[in-house]
Amino acid sequence: MRRLLICVLVCMVLCACDNAKKEERAALLRLQHASELAQGGSWNAAKTELDSVHLLYPRQVAIRRSARQLQDSIALQEALRNRDYADSVLQPLLSEVDEQIKRFRHEKNELYEDNGRYVHRLLTTGGNSSRCFLQTYITDDFRVILKSYYYGSKSLEQDRLELSAEGQKVYAAGENHSFEASGWHEILTVSEEDALNLLTFIDGNSGSRLKVTLHGKWDYVYYLSETEKKALVETRQLAVLMRDVHRLEEMRNISERQITYYTEKCGKSNGEEVREGSEM
Repeated sequence: MRRLLICVLVCMVLCACDNAKKEERAALLRLQHASELAQGGSWNAAKTELDSVHLLYPRQVAIRRSARQLQDSIALQEALRNRDYADSVLQPLLSEVDEQIKRFRHEKNELYEDNGRYVHRLLTTGGNSSRCFLQTYITDDFRVILKSYYYGSKSLEQDRLELSAEGQKVYAAGENHSFEASGWHEILTVSEEDALNLLTFIDGNSGSRLKVTLHGKWDYVYYLSETEKKALVETRQLAVLMRDVHRLEEMRNISERQITYYTEKCGKSNGEEVREGSEM
């Protein structure tokens, strides 16, 4: 009986050793495949393979440690790529912003406002008093605001703005502020994506006759002039450019932080050395 027990234990140990070796070989194969994918630039596929190593072989500590090192190396390469991409695109965009922003005036009340705004010189409030018009601007924190100004002898209580051209329409609602001073003044404010959607509609239909309908107690209708359409289209173009620049600057800043982190973690003196000379 004792001999039988010993034989069973020996068989169990041998089976366990055999399974462990099989598991180790399988984990090594996945790690090798991930390394080959990484060297070929297929970083997403390599990361998926490395995730499988951690998930399927939790007891292979040494192999998983190598997998983490390879993951860090891939993360560093991705950060370097993202930084270089942002650098290459940013400079021409910044030049274009500098050129377009000459058509705008920066306004800010230092006493009451944290952020200023860029208003097209053709759409400033002072130059368009006592008439109905659309004014749009871009804030310093890259928000797009559109204001529908109404001026008349009696209150309209506008609560919705409609743009239409060539049988197409787009609507936006907003908050109404009104006051009386040598006539009735109302300002409907449309913010963020709704404002940008209205500008996109104007841009796409700038060659057509664009009708503005102010909805309130009754409908008030007028048409945008060519000068107004030009100013509104140029505001949209600047808004899109400024948002792209902001997104790329954020990408670059994040990439720089990642490069510093993974360079130190990978034991390299600087990210440039890894990019130019290392092999994963």
